Amino acid sequence: MKQAAELEWTDGVGKALSSLGSVISKAERAKRDDGEDYFADPHLLVQDLTTGTTVLLRTEDHEGGKTQGRGYRRCSSVMQRIHVSIPTKKVMSRLLAMAIRNFVPKDSDAATVGPVVQKAVDDIAAIILDESGWDTTTADHAPALKAALNQILGTTERKRAGDTLLKVEAIPMSTAVMDIDALQLEIETEVKE
Repeated sequence: MKQAAELEWTDGVGKALSSLGSVISKAERAKRDDGEDYFADPHLLVQDLTTGTTVLLRTEDHEGGKTQGRGYRRCSSVMQRIHVSIPTKKVMSRLLAMAIRNFVPKDSDAATVGPVVQKAVDDIAAIILDESGWDTTTADHAPALKAALNQILGTTERKRAGDTLLKVEAIPMSTAVMDIDALQLEIETEVKE
């Protein structure tokens, strides 16, 4: 909808349309089963009554694709497996405490972490700073590491709303004229009721 962005719109129109879209989307979800995969062809005329900018929204002419030639598709909800959120600081503290206990002599100063633990801390810091660094799938003992991570992290399943796909075009309209006086009269009548 690049063309619509290049037209003159009154400030706040985007937010107003977004708010209206949220209300309409909520009503749409309420009338449909979340397991349903459905299609539609939105056809709208949007006009900024201050600037006069008018745009026709309609299904873009196409075949196939994810919308199967239609303008709109809402996919059914899906179950997704996600890792359970863990307290990172607590897990790292526990692992480092175990390493200190196992690699630092008991009669050492309480502030001593030892060379093995210091190497682990340095490696962890480097991995955090360099996203392309160490990979659990290619690390030494990868199968054991993967099993341990799965046990610590765990996963859960949750239902996620299906994707929504839109294939519409925005056509600027220079000849669309709205009778503002008739519109104002209708608004005043609605307000009084």
